Amino acid sequence: MATDQVNGPLAGIGIFFLWVLSCVYGAAVKRIVFFYKKGIFRRRRLHRPVISVGNLTVGGSGKTPLVMFLAQILKDKNFKPVVLTRGYMDKGGAFSRLEGDEAAMIRRALADVPVLVGPNRFQNAQDFLKGHAADIFILDDGFQHWRLARDMDIVVLDAVNPWGNGCLIPRGILREPLNALKRADMIVVTKTNLAGGDTIQEIKTRLAVLCPDQMIVWARHHPVGLRDVRSDGAEDLSFLKGKEICSFCGIGDPASFQKILTDLGARVKEPVAFMDHYSYNNQDIRRLVERCHENHIDTLVTTEKDAVKLIPFLDIFDRTIRLFYLKIQIALEGDEGEFIQRITHFSQH
Repeated sequence: MATDQVNGPLAGIGIFFLWVLSCVYGAAVKRIVFFYKKGIFRRRRLHRPVISVGNLTVGGSGKTPLVMFLAQILKDKNFKPVVLTRGYMDKGGAFSRLEGDEAAMIRRALADVPVLVGPNRFQNAQDFLKGHAADIFILDDGFQHWRLARDMDIVVLDAVNPWGNGCLIPRGILREPLNALKRADMIVVTKTNLAGGDTIQEIKTRLAVLCPDQMIVWARHHPVGLRDVRSDGAEDLSFLKGKEICSFCGIGDPASFQKILTDLGARVKEPVAFMDHYSYNNQDIRRLVERCHENHIDTLVTTEKDAVKLIPFLDIFDRTIRLFYLKIQIALEGDEGEFIQRITHFSQH
């Protein structure tokens, strides 16, 4: 559980100021939810089922792998899923904001699943339906997107840091108070393989109090392959065992990525963590190459989410350095049958 380190009176004043802002933010969120619940603010409903995948915290909780997992399940059941995502503003220029790293990652993994990017997700879906078929929409990062009605709310909790420091934005990383979990139809706890046993037990205990009636699903982040960014050729995961590598990523939870690499036996030197949704530039790539040369390392590993943003820079990477991305999938613990049955049940309404 995260804790705060206060150093001196100025830090204390800063933390108090953030706490006040968190109270203001929390009051605003509470009022918005109340207005939607009472119908004062109108939700717009699509003429198709909508499954929302969201979370309570800012940062990487594993939503995108779960969205991809759901889309694959629905495809396997002969549904036609469509993903609705907000996208993120690109501050660079080499990578289009209309694509976005997560949207591009989904398109790359599931080429026949449409991904609609933009803040007005209702209108994007409506426009799509004018000329295309869709059986169900998957609303990415949708728990706080109250304007669009949904048939099922799935909330993702990161087992490594499910509650942040227990405080709302900007004092902490919670988007809503923990009791908002009562709105969820299902809670998926991800990265259980990266959290300690005591943490898992604490999550179980708290969820039993917060949401005793919801379905709780436990899932691991399971590495399934190592792919060459240039050629998309595959290497066995055993390639990393005992090998010295450099690594980098621009995701919400870089520590989990590093742990997966070390658990695979990689000897990670010079790990670099950029901000989530970071837009790379030429200078960033040159520095990564220099780090490899300085450490006499010929292997650089990143995430699948970052790999889609590296295509414009491949000429800058030294050919003597092999560039890989680690492919990770959601793996449910226990029987998947009830989970799949619940998803397909909502998809038929």
